[in-house]
Amino acid sequence: MQTDMSRLNRIFIALIAVTGVIISIQLINVYYNANFNPDVAPSFCAVNEFIDCDAVAETEYSRFLNVPLALWGLGFYSFILLIALFPFHKFEIFRDFKHPKSYIFVLATLSVIVSLFLFYISYFIIEKVCLLCQNLYLVNGALFVTALMGGDPLQMFKNALNDIKNILTNETWYNLAIILGMLGVIALILISIYKPFNPIIPESNKKPVIPQKTERLGNILGDKEAEIVIHEYTDYECPYCAVSNSMMIRLSKDIDGIRIQHHDYPLNSECNPLVQRSIHPHACTAIYYAKAAKKQGKFWDLATLLYENRKNLSENNILNLAEQLGMDIEQLKKDAQNIEKYNKEIEEDIMRAKSMGINGTPSYVIGIRKYEGIMPYNELKQKVLEIK
Repeated sequence: MQTDMSRLNRIFIALIAVTGVIISIQLINVYYNANFNPDVAPSFCAVNEFIDCDAVAETEYSRFLNVPLALWGLGFYSFILLIALFPFHKFEIFRDFKHPKSYIFVLATLSVIVSLFLFYISYFIIEKVCLLCQNLYLVNGALFVTALMGGDPLQMFKNALNDIKNILTNETWYNLAIILGMLGVIALILISIYKPFNPIIPESNKKPVIPQKTERLGNILGDKEAEIVIHEYTDYECPYCAVSNSMMIRLSKDIDGIRIQHHDYPLNSECNPLVQRSIHPHACTAIYYAKAAKKQGKFWDLATLLYENRKNLSENNILNLAEQLGMDIEQLKKDAQNIEKYNKEIEEDIMRAKSMGINGTPSYVIGIRKYEGIMPYNELKQKVLEIK
């Protein structure tokens, strides 16, 4: 019994499937670290605010039926690899599996459709790009083209449907049902072991407490007379900036004689002329209210709440957060209208950042050295102690 797949087809499809397996494993690792390991450093593909695999992995779109898409991908490419390499024609039980290449073509077609859907979500809904995901889209395209070579698309679909019809009408489907049932049980066991899939943020990381002994003056945290100064550049809607804020507060408690000075670098073209598109639509409004909160001595308190609630920084929600801090809301609203002054201050921060080559958040200047991107707390602490 012959199949519709040549040896060369098998080799190329197998290589593409192996590539998909490797990338899927990388994505599973990114998903786990982004959602369950808050102390780990950002992945290699967390390049900036737009190109960020970690941020994509934190969204609801990274899961289907509460299972990471990366795990679905691992199963998909493993199945393609099985179809490409398994000698169906040598076993009587699989005598109706005559067109493995057609099955791969049908699955590859579906994978391309899914890729286009996820591509749309990435660019137009999440507005962030996962490089590993983009590579998988290319893998799916390569799989589609390779499976299509030398074949008639319509006929391949017919072949796949006819084989399924023969399987369901012949006695062999009972044996196949048993095999598929066993595979299903194994899959359920693996899924139960891998749970929980829902992201869990430890409570201790959600609400950092500013030590009472720490001096807070405007946008300065720590000892205002300290010789060691840490300048941080952040955006209130940046997920890693929220982690950075927690670390800055902890650092001000753990190390005496340092001063942490906050600067704004919003990824919003409304108040940052260096940004081409407004990745964070509420970044400017959040800054205006944070600056207004200085007059009531609540800058760091409100800033911390802004980071914690970065996914919902509408003006109404910001006012609700300020109310939780017992602030004078009417005065805060009045002070927040001084937009011309605040934009000038923001521009000064941006130009200072530009002069140092900073173009993303979070970024730090410790002493005379610049650091871009989040880093583990112990590493940050060590860099401060080295110049102390």
